[in-house]
Amino acid sequence: MIERKIKNFKKELAIINWVEGFNKQKVLIRDESNNAYLNKSNRKFIFFHKGIFPYSKNGTLDINIEGSQYYIKSSDFKEPVNKNFTQIPCESACDVDTFTKGNLNRRKLFRMFFFDKSERTHIFHHKLEFPKYDGKIPWAFECTRVQVKNKRYDIIQHKHNNQSYIIIENLDPVSYSNFKKDSYSIQKGIGFLIGYMPGGENYIFSGDNFVYQRLSRKALKSIYHPVTSNPYSFTLLHDQRKIAERYESILTVIPASVISNFVNKIHDSEELSVAIIFLMEVASLSSVVSMPGVFSVILESFANIIINEQKIRQSLITDEELAKEIIDELNLVIDKNASKMHSDAAIKIRRRVAAINQPVNTKKISNAMKLREPFDQLGISLSNLDEKAIDYRNDLLHGNILMHDETKRTSKEIDNRMIYVSAKLYTLISKLILKYCGYNGYVINHAKFYDLDGIFGEIDFFEKI
Repeated sequence: MIERKIKNFKKELAIINWVEGFNKQKVLIRDESNNAYLNKSNRKFIFFHKGIFPYSKNGTLDINIEGSQYYIKSSDFKEPVNKNFTQIPCESACDVDTFTKGNLNRRKLFRMFFFDKSERTHIFHHKLEFPKYDGKIPWAFECTRVQVKNKRYDIIQHKHNNQSYIIIENLDPVSYSNFKKDSYSIQKGIGFLIGYMPGGENYIFSGDNFVYQRLSRKALKSIYHPVTSNPYSFTLLHDQRKIAERYESILTVIPASVISNFVNKIHDSEELSVAIIFLMEVASLSSVVSMPGVFSVILESFANIIINEQKIRQSLITDEELAKEIIDELNLVIDKNASKMHSDAAIKIRRRVAAINQPVNTKKISNAMKLREPFDQLGISLSNLDEKAIDYRNDLLHGNILMHDETKRTSKEIDNRMIYVSAKLYTLISKLILKYCGYNGYVINHAKFYDLDGIFGEIDFFEKI
């Protein structure tokens, strides 16, 4: 009864432990004797063979281990070997890229296992909504659920024998190719939301069949994540209990519907998919110099993705009488202060005022407007501090990577400012992404955690969108 209620990964973990323990594991190739073996150690999977051996054109080799058939694939298997050379004495060592049993292309239900290198326990807790046990689908202690193209997936953090795994499991039948595509979207979406994207080596199982594969993209661990329902998860707030208590009852996790919406948008948009990977890679490097500049570029990328040109207001003031009244009042202000200006200033300002309500050309909006437009369309208010952070893009374009201005600063002060701007830009990116996917609630204002003395003017640790 308990095994039906709780997800059971015993069979898959037994196979993983068996493969991970390969130490001169004997391998038979066709009818040959014990001239080959496999080693799996420290994330390196090596095939050794005494003598030259033949393999197929697609870089695969059929092998037999303890009476069962498998095949391995290696990028070191470049060209088929002439059989006349197979008796030449030598020893070959080849990296194993995939190790497979059976044919997964004929299956519909899969489980993908990643080695969890996040070094975090309860990785979804206080961040993502948990699915409730419905009496049908077995549950897990640390799990979240999404729908990708109306197919349900569970993502689980599971610990076994001091090793933690991130597991992606489809609950509705899908093809093998769709499972891999959906899973990659899930990796990126969940990775951004929890601050850790699994990668590197993985195993995919379906019944007794499985494949081990080594992905080129390794796991990415960000220094940021966008949402928490627990203010005490930040050590800095342990000493500011009154502030933490104020947020304790209003912070929430990200709903499953928002998570699913986000993953589906990644699935359908190559631009969004690449932007998320770019964001995760930079955030995992924690580079004081690169983060502000790259985050500015990523912010612009998201603006291009989110902006709906049809929603850009062509006239800021639709009431023509009101527009004329405002222009007249502004001209009166100019008249009042004209004597204090340069002789040409009043004329040039009047020209700008006269054009203040001219229709906006959606094809030629300025970069400054483009960066702010998605916030306007999504109903996200920008503070003066937000505006200043967005304007860092101009510094970047003009080569002012360290954000120098007329104020003299020490190296430490420059670093602190760049860290602050990075955190501010990440918070703005988080707001855009989450609001774009239907989230209403509080996001972490990471900038405040780098402005405890109030030097930059930050007020709130969490901000509502």
